[in-house]
Amino acid sequence: MKDALKRVGRVLLWPLRRFFDPRFEGVAGAMNQVVISNAESTAVLGRSIADVQATTEAAAADLRSMLEETRAFAERASGAYFERLASGSPDDLDASVAHLLNYAEGHRGFAAQRQLWFNPPLSLAYEPRGVRLVEVNERLAEVPFVYRELSRLQPGARVLDVGATESTVAVSLASLGYEVTALDIRPYPLSHPRLRTVVGAIEEWEGGESFDAVLCLSTIEHIGLPAYGGDRKEGADAAAMGRVHELTVPSGLLVLTTRFGTAGSDDFQRTYDRAGLDRLLAGWTIDQLSVVRREDATTWTLADKQAEGDTEAVALVTATRSG
Repeated sequence: MKDALKRVGRVLLWPLRRFFDPRFEGVAGAMNQVVISNAESTAVLGRSIADVQATTEAAAADLRSMLEETRAFAERASGAYFERLASGSPDDLDASVAHLLNYAEGHRGFAAQRQLWFNPPLSLAYEPRGVRLVEVNERLAEVPFVYRELSRLQPGARVLDVGATESTVAVSLASLGYEVTALDIRPYPLSHPRLRTVVGAIEEWEGGESFDAVLCLSTIEHIGLPAYGGDRKEGADAAAMGRVHELTVPSGLLVLTTRFGTAGSDDFQRTYDRAGLDRLLAGWTIDQLSVVRREDATTWTLADKQAEGDTEAVALVTATRSG
């Protein structure tokens, strides 16, 4: 009797035992998927035709967008897009290429990483289907000022360009016949038969020669500040000007441009007021002092040299060595 009951029990419990048997785990999973599918079908059937149609259209729109992105990606991967850009127009620019071009043009881009960024006076912005002028910086006035003031020197004159690396002025002056030394804490990337390059800080440089003219183009306000490496060095700008004085022949020429306005400094640059500028130029006779002021993002104008305030301005100074 007991054996008969056991046989009946095994028969009745076999499906349940098989359900929990690890070898039949797939059966449970399949049953679960069937239940979920049935539930989803029931939910859809309970919705209105309009809801289903809206959902379908949204899915189709997403699919079309994905297909368009895939097509554009395939075009780029094939190189056809860039070939079209090379002979195309600004209308062909998209957001990705605009971003790449803006990065490449900037002071941290590919050229800058190879010391080949030269702080152009005009800043452009690339954007989808266009290019626009964003800003004009002080170089627009500074560089012509330098050439004008140095024109009083004859070819063959010895010129020291302090802080030369982000400028083409040194190699341009060499091309005009001057004997130029380009000095910077970073290597100068350009070469010319009349151009010598020196890596070092002006206040520490022990060069034994003297110069007919020294150029400080937007340089003095950065010397000794953390943005250019190392700790802040108080008085480094005055020390640099003292060394410039020593390196200049008697009655030699100084051409200097620097930020001008309400006195102050941060980790990147200083701003000099008139009193600070006079202290900086101790030992020099100022021949002329002009100030250019930013009027808006793309306009600079000559201003009253006594005007000091929050307006962005640059002093343009020509001086001769006294004594």
